[in-house]
Amino acid sequence: MYGFARREFTLTLLRRMADYQPELVRTAYTRLGATKTDYLKAFNRWQTMLHSTRAPRGLDLLHAVLGPEDHRETVRLGDVTASVAHWRLPLWPDLRWQAIIGAANVVIDSTLVRAPDTPRPDLPDDPAPWSCVVADTLQSWPDARQVNPDVPTRWLVETDRHRLWFTHGLLQLVDERDD
Repeated sequence: MYGFARREFTLTLLRRMADYQPELVRTAYTRLGATKTDYLKAFNRWQTMLHSTRAPRGLDLLHAVLGPEDHRETVRLGDVTASVAHWRLPLWPDLRWQAIIGAANVVIDSTLVRAPDTPRPDLPDDPAPWSCVVADTLQSWPDARQVNPDVPTRWLVETDRHRLWFTHGLLQLVDERDD
């Protein structure tokens, strides 16, 4: 896994975001000093690591790729105690990569979240792509409800007026509701 780090991990996140926001992704990988080939190679390498029998698993994989977490705390989730770890990523200074870690260092969930010391944005009725994370919308609109679209990297939040599509926790697209 030599050479894989936070920059490359950030590039891997962009691959799924390109399905919705190719122009934002192009600007982002250019800001990171990468080409389209670089970000696609990073994504392919990440996928290879995820499916390799020799690569570490769970939190050990995140440590191998991202290094030690910048912040870690223990939290209660119902009857279960888990750890929450955060890493800074170079592209989004107000966000953190968050992993919820259970027993035996298994990663239960991981996504982009707002950094604890960063104020939440005031969201307009139609927020722009990449302007917020899932928790921002849930706090801004009391009628918001989460819907699992059955795709591991994506999430959907519905309000009375909108469907907000997220990839890795970051807003990608807002649709008007027809129903």
